[in-house]
Amino acid sequence: MRRIKDKGPLTFTMLVALLIALRQFLGIYHFTDQGFALGMVGFLCLFLWVLPHWSLRFIGSIGIYAVTLYHYFPLGQSLGGAWLAALWRQLRPLLTMVREEGFGRTPSLLAFSLVFLAVCLIAVLGIEYEVFSLSYLSLLGYFLLLSIFNHLEVLPESLIIVLCGLLAAGFRHFRSVGGTAWLRYVLLGGGLLGLLYFAAVNLPDAWVRDPLASHSVTLRNRLNEAGLYNFVAEVGVGGNTRTGFGEDDEVLGGALVDDSTVLFRATQDSPHYWRVDSKDQYTGKGWLQHTTDQPQVIEGANFTVTHSETENFLHRQEIELTFESLDTYLPLPYGNSQITLNSGFSGFVYFENSQRVNLLVNEEETRQLSMLSAVPEFPVSALQQVGVTQGEDFDNYLRLPGSLPQRVADLAKELTQDAVTMYDKVNAIESYLNSSPEFRYSKVDVVAPLLDQDYVDQFLFESKVGYCDNFSTAMVVMLRTLGIPARWAKGFSPGTAIPSFEERKTYEIKNLNAHSWPEVYFAGYGWIPFEPTPSFTNPARPGTPEEEVTSSSVASSEVTEVSTTTTTTQSSESQGSTSETSQVQNEQDAEDSTATTNRKISWLVLGLLLVIGALVVYRYGVYWGMWLLCRFTTQPLAKGYPYLLRHLERRIPRKSGETLLAYSEKVVAQWPELADLMELTRRYESSLYGGQKETTDSRELLLTVMKELPKKR
Repeated sequence: MRRIKDKGPLTFTMLVALLIALRQFLGIYHFTDQGFALGMVGFLCLFLWVLPHWSLRFIGSIGIYAVTLYHYFPLGQSLGGAWLAALWRQLRPLLTMVREEGFGRTPSLLAFSLVFLAVCLIAVLGIEYEVFSLSYLSLLGYFLLLSIFNHLEVLPESLIIVLCGLLAAGFRHFRSVGGTAWLRYVLLGGGLLGLLYFAAVNLPDAWVRDPLASHSVTLRNRLNEAGLYNFVAEVGVGGNTRTGFGEDDEVLGGALVDDSTVLFRATQDSPHYWRVDSKDQYTGKGWLQHTTDQPQVIEGANFTVTHSETENFLHRQEIELTFESLDTYLPLPYGNSQITLNSGFSGFVYFENSQRVNLLVNEEETRQLSMLSAVPEFPVSALQQVGVTQGEDFDNYLRLPGSLPQRVADLAKELTQDAVTMYDKVNAIESYLNSSPEFRYSKVDVVAPLLDQDYVDQFLFESKVGYCDNFSTAMVVMLRTLGIPARWAKGFSPGTAIPSFEERKTYEIKNLNAHSWPEVYFAGYGWIPFEPTPSFTNPARPGTPEEEVTSSSVASSEVTEVSTTTTTTQSSESQGSTSETSQVQNEQDAEDSTATTNRKISWLVLGLLLVIGALVVYRYGVYWGMWLLCRFTTQPLAKGYPYLLRHLERRIPRKSGETLLAYSEKVVAQWPELADLMELTRRYESSLYGGQKETTDSRELLLTVMKELPKKR
């Protein structure tokens, strides 16, 4: 029981500080299920508080750490030795990456492992060993890093961390001198905590920021001259990679960062995917072009590209392209396109098998072209009647490496066991990849497979975290195990529409819009795109209504990373929808409603904290005022007695000319609990009129009387 009494307030302050810090981390890494981690921190503090023996507290802390880590990263295993082995396989290359590249970008698996371990250690330091300086300063250091590297405003949270540390130190002091003062201290601290948070959140930042900025000019200039800001910029950004569309896809995988450089702009009626290239040979690590593709050079300003075998088209639209980069590939919409070169180009290079078009560039600075695009119609009812195409011409689109694990084919067979037609099988695998809760979309958490791991197998059965390259490659490979011709295509998602009131919109397509997806061959229709990557919608996919893709869609995407130290180019993407479907709109409405509710709840909680804080200050403020007077003066009686007298007179009026001793007798007669007031009055008069020195116990007498005064109303 003594431990519970002694450690209770320390546990409370540490819990508040840890919850505030952990919420920031979970928000930065976009963990949607934050409640579990925050709840486990509560259990961690509870175990450190109430468990009687250190061994139980140690085991409990280890268990909480393991369960929390497993909840967010199960890695396709049950909690146990197999999971620990899989976890180490995932962490090992991440540790190597951080050792070589630094902490500029840290995947969430490694970041969560380290941060939650730090949470456990800080909790032990603050609750078990009461090392407040190291524990709370560590949390403040974390908020400093957030402010520097993530450009977050964390002043309110930092102030609360400071207050929690002061409350913990204050309680420890009161505990050492004995008495029940610690209870009032905790209640007062809780009220101050609410008041401080309310003020920090709602008062203008400029009230604090502007004075700090004006008084720190000299210091910041010196730090800038010393190179600190330059170092922060280099480390914070991670500065050793760039992203964009690349040609080398032989090795895929790994965490990536986006690049917002604009590549080209398109003025058109409606958004669509931009196809550039396709590849047919899966190596187990990435993609190559196996089929020999002799380029056809076409001189002149006009060329027609036929991507579709169907004669049925939904509509036609005129498109105008303006290029900002020096790349020679031509991004095209699905369907048939009549291209006219306007400036900057002199001809075309066409690759028939991959259906890729490159441009011959001249010396003109402006690079523009226009095209008339016919959007093909892929009716689902008709595709349901199409069977699997066979023949030597399609062997390359069925080829798989002999090292592909059998469980990939087994999974594909299991997913399509109830599908009757080829289209149903394609749709079943696509739905599994883009809708299954087993998979998580992320570009920063992706771990490159080890040397002995297959790229698809590692994604499907171990990491289950990936971006477009993972999802698209997995779908192509699984379709091929079923004997369905498929290939890997890449290009760009629709891009971002520049706001305007015109019917025809101009879209900016950036490096970060680079994307990859599978294509499946349907006889009579040609190569048809599908979209297994979560949150992406390709308007050319069969069964996709046009209204699902609007001009306001903002596409984040797959991109390609080019390392400054290697020649390997890898695809990457950032999560985002390329369309506004009704489902997305409903989800947005739900999110808005939830956000509104959360704001109301937050204001309610803050209001309650404000009321509680005001009540605590009202009831115990008198005592704490006396405590401060006694604490910071060498003459507590000379300073404290007039303070006590003023508050007594507010409750029991003092008559004009009434002596202090007579007034004290009247007060004690009404409130016998203040009997020590008589002794205080005698000592005060002796000191005031007789010149006697104050005794050492006068401070304790003052505090004893003041302790009873708040109870008298």
